[in-house]
Amino acid sequence: MTRPLANVLRIAALAAVVVFASAFDWKPKTTAKLKADLVAYANSVGETELANAVKGASGTAEWMRAAIKRGSELLKASEGADFDDKNRERGLRIIDYPLHLDNYDRERSSAEDKKAFNEVVHEYCVSARERVFSEVAAAKIPKGSLRLWRIYNMGYIIKGPKHTVAIDITARPELYTIGDKYLIKDTNTVIWCKSDWKRLADLADMIFVTHPHGDHYNRDGIEAFIAAKKPVVVPCDLVAYATNRPAKKGPDGKYVVEKEILTTAPCCVKLTEDHLEPVDVGGVKVRNFRGNQGENVPCNVYLIDIDGVLVADNGDNYDMDKERMLSKCPPADVIIASTWNNVQGMVKCCAAAPGFDRTKSVLLPSHENELGHSVDHRESYREMYTSKDRLGNREFPWPRVHPLGYGESFLFKKTK
Repeated sequence: MTRPLANVLRIAALAAVVVFASAFDWKPKTTAKLKADLVAYANSVGETELANAVKGASGTAEWMRAAIKRGSELLKASEGADFDDKNRERGLRIIDYPLHLDNYDRERSSAEDKKAFNEVVHEYCVSARERVFSEVAAAKIPKGSLRLWRIYNMGYIIKGPKHTVAIDITARPELYTIGDKYLIKDTNTVIWCKSDWKRLADLADMIFVTHPHGDHYNRDGIEAFIAAKKPVVVPCDLVAYATNRPAKKGPDGKYVVEKEILTTAPCCVKLTEDHLEPVDVGGVKVRNFRGNQGENVPCNVYLIDIDGVLVADNGDNYDMDKERMLSKCPPADVIIASTWNNVQGMVKCCAAAPGFDRTKSVLLPSHENELGHSVDHRESYREMYTSKDRLGNREFPWPRVHPLGYGESFLFKKTK
């Protein structure tokens, strides 16, 4: 499949449009400048061995692998630690650099750079996914607890003593090479195959989708759960564009591409209205408030009771009135929220619920490094840590905050 470069960038920019004030301050850079900035950052935080390894690397893939390796070591050493742990911050911010190579731009990055990006990102994402699958299968969760694994930018697999729930799992990142006039999908670096989606459907009891954007659901994933006759919980019909069929002229004279509805099976649960009282989905109690991510993109704000622990997730919702409905619900124990998307507003709404206790609840920040976005809208861990409208405002009354990288998990234990 080919796609014009302009179209890829237009799609990436559209996916990153925000209605709330949010600072996107990672500017696109040449690969040489990105590498030099990583060396400077590494030296500034005492990571001289990494700085020397990056400086002496013989090629792009070598310094990218060195950064991800060192970042991952720091994350492993700080597993379970909170937002204020310096090893955790350093690890995540080091990983920002290889994930911000400008793989969409012809002038800032060469074909060789993009090949290195594809190879290293493929290794990193597949390794993270395999770690999650292995750990989910083996985990035994005690009563009153949940373990939450992060996959990619917004995806989570959440396991309780009785139920395992997947939410917003995507096939991204999709990786591209440079043609003469087009970006071409790199079929050698596919992150998820159909067999992987079947494995996920075997592991999880159900899958939730907050809204119909490509970094929150995937056709093969939905079809795997439907084939397993397991619940697929959605805010609207999910569709696949029938790109193998020619566009047809509509009544208004404009050409449109046919859409195929994916969510017609009996196991698909369409929560298209607000539910202040919970709906039972396969033994999991679900409240939802149907917001949006802009015009014609419905987005459910979920409050999911998984074996007695409540998880709130706002996806990419823009409608704060819907998030305020959380104040009328039992208090969330775990909050999953996009840090660029008015994260402080989401926390305020959850905190207004009767009985909410900041010392006992947890925020898992999300949406960092969605690689389908252009680099200047590729939400970074650096911005998560430093921007005042994100977590950089340390005067804001946060609950406990536990940032996670790809493939990492957090064990939440409910206390009385």
